[in-house]
Parts: sequence; structure tokens; C-alpha cells
Amino acid sequence: MPDKTTNNRGTAFFLVKMIVVLISAFGGYYFATFLMAKEIFTAPINLLYMSLVGLMLGYIIGTPIAVYFESIWNKLRDYMSNISPLSILSAGLGLTLALIISVLLNTLLESIPGFTWYWSLILTVLLASGSMWFFTANKQLLAGFGATRSNEIEIQKPKLASQEMVIDTSAIIDGRISDVVETDFLFGKIIVPKFILAELQNIADSSDNLRRTKGRRGLEVLDKLIQQDKIATEVVNDDFPDVSEVDEKLIRLCQARNAALITTDYNLNRVAGLQSIKVLNINQLANAIRPVFLPGENLALYIVKSGREPGQGLAYLDDGTMVVVEDSADLVGRTVDAVVTSHLQTNMGRIIFARPD
Repeated sequence: MPDKTTNNRGTAFFLVKMIVVLISAFGGYYFATFLMAKEIFTAPINLLYMSLVGLMLGYIIGTPIAVYFESIWNKLRDYMSNISPLSILSAGLGLTLALIISVLLNTLLESIPGFTWYWSLILTVLLASGSMWFFTANKQLLAGFGATRSNEIEIQKPKLASQEMVIDTSAIIDGRISDVVETDFLFGKIIVPKFILAELQNIADSSDNLRRTKGRRGLEVLDKLIQQDKIATEVVNDDFPDVSEVDEKLIRLCQARNAALITTDYNLNRVAGLQSIKVLNINQLANAIRPVFLPGENLALYIVKSGREPGQGLAYLDDGTMVVVEDSADLVGRTVDAVVTSHLQTNMGRIIFARPD
């Protein structure tokens, strides 16, 4: 059975694996040549056999090696992508100035007895390091050379790329977060604490059939988040042993990492908001993008059941919005044409009121 994660591997993975496979194949060939020189092998066909053995061995050990090097490459790439052009320009200017000064000093000092290439190298390294650090730490010195706009980009882009979002159990089980990620509306990194992973596992192992189904769905959604390549998803070990409540752990983690909170839990949303934590509520997002029906618009509605008040019937739109239809209690199970009269926005969502046309 093929490894499903291989489909998400990048160029670095396949390049490293190919190199390992080729090196291993050549290693098998030269090992067979060595054995033939020692007259342990006599038939030339053994060269082919040992090359194939090396090829298969390289294919087996190449995967973990390639995964390791790919992770290093991805971290290096992410780090380099967060470095602003202004920082690179500052470091380059500092290095250039240091090399010029180093050449002048080496010319003056080479006549001193005992001043060898060793001391020249140390002097150059010290000058280059100090000059690059100084110009990078004082990037604003380049603002007068037209770098003001680059400085603005440097301030904004890393904040956008480095935004961390801690996700809770309710948002994972809800499942819509994976669809939101696919739309490229989120930027940064999704953080999954291990205590949330443990809570999901406990729900998935529950004896209650409904809870067990929700837990398994949550694990599937989490696996989908980790496999996607739109934004990074990382499982972290951060924990707070002195806190027993999971919600309080989430709030403490968001405060410690200066991260946003992804949730569908209304109460957790309120508590986190009161503590100045940015909350990304999937329910609020869904409510915000639902279409607005103005009074007078016509809708074809299937009356599902009777409402609370006498004569009312309830219908639902495709996105789950509830519609209260007046004078339709006797039309349950039928589709009627209705006219929108008003709508009401609540904390739980939008309610539309209509009457039969």
C-alpha cells in the first residue's frame, strides 16, 4: 500500500531520495567489484545483482533520509521567506563595506612581523560579522535611499506569515475549518496542542456511539489539515499542568504565543474575547457570508414542521438558515411559495420571517 503522504512531497524529497538510491546502487556495484578482486565473487553477473541490491536498499532507506532533509529544507525556506529584502540589502551592504576595509587594513598590516594569513582571516571575519550586524540592526539608515516602502513591507508581511492560530476541539469536530483553509482565507500556522489531541482521542474511544463518531470525525479532519499544504499545521507539546480545564489551557496558550483562537464554542468565544484574545469563530464566519434576503423577495420553501407559535411553520434554507413562515402550520410536508417579510440576526445565527404568497 503506497504511502499517502508521498503525494504531498516536494521536489527536495524526490531529489534527495534519488541521490540516495543512486549512491546506494553505485555502492553495491563497487562492493561487488571489491569482492571480485578478492575472488569471493567470480561471475560478472554478480555486479548486476549487487547493484540491484544496493538500488533496493537505497529505495528503502531513502524515504526516511529524504523526509529528514526535506523538513530541514522547509524550515530553512520558511525562515528565508520571512527575511525582508531590506534586511538582505543591509547585510550585503555591511559585508561589502567590511571587505573593503579589510583589504585596506591587510595591506597596512602585512608588513608587521608575525601578521600571517591566519590573522588576516580572523580580522576579516570579525569585521564582516560586526558590519553585517550593525547594518541589519539599523535598517532604517537605508530609508533615505528609497527603502521606505520596503520597510513597510517588512513590517507587514512577517506578521501576516507568522500569525499563529490555536484550534480547539469543537472547531476540529465541526469540520468546516478544512474547507476554509482550502479557500486561502487563512494565513499563518494552525497550532494543535497535544492536550486537544488527547481530548479528541478520548472522545473517539468513548462508549457513547454519538461521541465516538464525533471523535473519529475530528481525527479525520485533523489528519486532513496536517496533509494539506495551504498553510502549516503543527502539533505542539505546550501544556499547563497547573490548569485542569481544557478551555483555560487554550486561553493560556493563546496568551503565551500571542495567537488567535479558532473555535465554534460560543462560551469559549466570549471568555477569550474578554481576555483580549482574537477569536476566529467558524459559526460567525458562516453567518456573515450567508446571503441576505430583503423583504419582498420570493422563496420556495419546504415546510418541515410546526413552529412555536400557533399557525407558524418552519423551513430551512440550503445553508441551514431557519425560516419562520406565518400561517403555514397546516402545510407541513409541502413546498410553498413565500414572501420574505423581515429577518433577525441573533448570536446563534440569522432567522428569516416570511408568509405564504
